[in-house]
Amino acid sequence: MALAGLLASASFAAGSVNLALTATARSWEPNAVASVPCALVNDGDALTFWGSNEPTSDPPKDIGLEWPAPQRLSAVVARFHSLGYVPAADGWKLQARRDGQWADLPATIENPDCEWWTLRFPPVETTAVRLLVTRYALQRVAVAEFEAYDGEPARPALRRAPLLDGAFWAFHYENWAQHYATDAALAAEVDRAHAAGLDLIILYTITGADGVFSTAVPGTNLPQSPWWQGRDPVEAILARADTLGMQVYLSDTSPDGFDRPVAIEQAAAVTQTLTAYRRQSLARYQAHPSLTGYYINYECCPDNFGNDPAEPARLSQELAALVKAECPRLRVVQPVGLYGWRESPDAPWATLTPDPLERLWRPFMQATPDVDAFMAIDGVGTGLAPLNYTDANQARLRALCEETGKAMWTDVELAVMGQKYETMPLGRVAASLEVAARHADTIVGFCYINYMSPANGRDLSAQLYRDYRAYRLGVRATARD
Repeated sequence: MALAGLLASASFAAGSVNLALTATARSWEPNAVASVPCALVNDGDALTFWGSNEPTSDPPKDIGLEWPAPQRLSAVVARFHSLGYVPAADGWKLQARRDGQWADLPATIENPDCEWWTLRFPPVETTAVRLLVTRYALQRVAVAEFEAYDGEPARPALRRAPLLDGAFWAFHYENWAQHYATDAALAAEVDRAHAAGLDLIILYTITGADGVFSTAVPGTNLPQSPWWQGRDPVEAILARADTLGMQVYLSDTSPDGFDRPVAIEQAAAVTQTLTAYRRQSLARYQAHPSLTGYYINYECCPDNFGNDPAEPARLSQELAALVKAECPRLRVVQPVGLYGWRESPDAPWATLTPDPLERLWRPFMQATPDVDAFMAIDGVGTGLAPLNYTDANQARLRALCEETGKAMWTDVELAVMGQKYETMPLGRVAASLEVAARHADTIVGFCYINYMSPANGRDLSAQLYRDYRAYRLGVRATARD
């Protein structure tokens, strides 16, 4: 992916008028009978999409725009439903109609690593333009919006630069204790993050689940993880962050140690243990100026609570109040997971959309006065939320945060996670950063140690680190211009 194309995506420019809004959307191929109306690609609704399974699901398929009079065009934006519904790299053509015949356009894709394709070509006058698909990347093609421009495509205004402020560090596992065998090695990793502008670190400190835990922190009521014994890695990270003027947020596990409701007696016993641990760990490190906040490791899948926010909000508020009581200057961040939604236990699952998100999270926010910020876990690459959906959900979360006086953060995934775990290319991360920059005050990535560190022994991580540093310099230079 060429850096120049990504920097064009990161531009704050408004762009030209979308000519698709005055066109008729249609298909021409006899094998592209619409399963849903073609008009969904120019209805302005990014959560609807066109696809064709008729008369067969096999290509060729096409979707395009037609005008009653010639239009001058130089760019098309195809917003596919997700990365799973794009054409193969060699399985598409962009064509314009000339003298009643289709002619190929010498189009180049600005960012083929994500599901939003900006296709640029020398200006042409035509009454119709179409995307002809002859081979799929994975499974069929589905297009949410098909836009056409004479000039620079329109882009939503950015609230801030599309850059990472920091990242999660899931460093607490055994393999990383072996990798960072000395405090100097941990300090050097802090230096590398700082060099890339990742000046905010969210540190996980606890390993385990369902009430059984160990920790990277020595001298608490929880057993120290055996791979960290004799060391204090959190101290090493904080000490180096102090000297560099960075910010560190501590995190551990969910408020009561469980992801879903359990027996009251069981939850109470684990909560008591975790409360003691949290008090001890906060007291141990609160003298560090870099210790800035606490991250509640509790994304709250709505289905676990019957879509009722009362109990998870109570648990988060009690934990936030504890943190503020122990160290009032700390800011508390609550994640918002974009989990699938169903109205009842026997109802079908659906991708989360803004209305159910609001139904859960507005009362949650209102019930958590000691939480300072809510962080959208953008879900890209995890199967939870393609770009169109995370954009819409982040917009609604932004409105809720403004309504309730909270800051909004976004976590941008740095890797595909699910059936495989693999660092994303910069192009895909940059697309998520552009979406986050429309809505968030603060942007962090998940997870630096596993997917972006140039020193973790993984080639794709080192490549992302190098590419991101170049991208960051370009974004900052563009902003100055």
